[in-house]
Amino acid sequence: MKILYLITKSSAGGAQTHIAQLSKYLMSEGHQVAVMAYPGGWLEEECQKNGVRFYPNRFFVNSFNLLKGFRVIKRIKEALSDFKPDLVSCHSGVAGFWGRMVIQNKIPIIFTAHGWGFAEGVPFWRKLPIFLAERLASRWCQKIICVSNYDKNLALKYNLANLSKLITIHNGVEVDQHLGNKDINFPISIILVGRFVAQKDQLLFCEAVNGLSPEQKKKIEVTFIGDGPNRSNVERYIRLNNLPNFKFLGELKRAEVFKNLNQVDVFALIANWEGFPRSILEAMACGLPVIASDVGGVSEVVDANCGFLVKRGDLEVLITHE
Repeated sequence: MKILYLITKSSAGGAQTHIAQLSKYLMSEGHQVAVMAYPGGWLEEECQKNGVRFYPNRFFVNSFNLLKGFRVIKRIKEALSDFKPDLVSCHSGVAGFWGRMVIQNKIPIIFTAHGWGFAEGVPFWRKLPIFLAERLASRWCQKIICVSNYDKNLALKYNLANLSKLITIHNGVEVDQHLGNKDINFPISIILVGRFVAQKDQLLFCEAVNGLSPEQKKKIEVTFIGDGPNRSNVERYIRLNNLPNFKFLGELKRAEVFKNLNQVDVFALIANWEGFPRSILEAMACGLPVIASDVGGVSEVVDANCGFLVKRGDLEVLITHE
């Protein structure tokens, strides 16, 4: 079978890891696989490493620009004509919308929702156009894969699609990096992995640390992995409040991420909205307890046996868990 994946960005992330691992497996099973995404990122490197054909689309950006849309459509049609897929698998909002709009079920097509852009916690000004686009595009695919029951129920709540079209398939991770149990001593090292954007509220985490007593602050070491537009704001807050023991490692390759996961005590994900975050699964595969916001499908993987859930934006409760 010939399978074409469409995804907006090629930079490292949960959806990109999902595609990289599926592509590698499908290739090993004798299938032909191709990926279209914005060029120059981690996913493109993985495709080259694994012999997966990569179609660059520089017009895949995180906005519904109609002028760029015509060029997006042209690139998708060129890839379809060249690769002639038997199945198209769409991921992420922009690539998922344009891919479904171009193909319109002329080729079997599925869409995987890695968390809806109209979930609780997403600003209304951003939520409405995303919902309208998803409502339109949902008619142009055979199946919609939701990565959590939360996302499936949200789609049903907003009448995005019929129950027969929706299916939940939780994300999974490779477990060869598994660490197992270990003793936790002071200072406690906490790691956060994710882009510095509004969705991943690193600043709230820093405010929680700042709410601790001076003695407690000295017992915590914090590592941030990732980059993004809000990083400078977080760095400024840490500097102005003289918070000790914080370090920023920027974007790292996956092997380096796991190396750091295996060297710390606790994983934290303080987000305003999520689907079913792979970062939590990867941290748990390394034996780490988790502090996470109770958003999206997080409660489907984190319970009292492996961590703590915090209500979105609840600073006081977050302070007590730290």
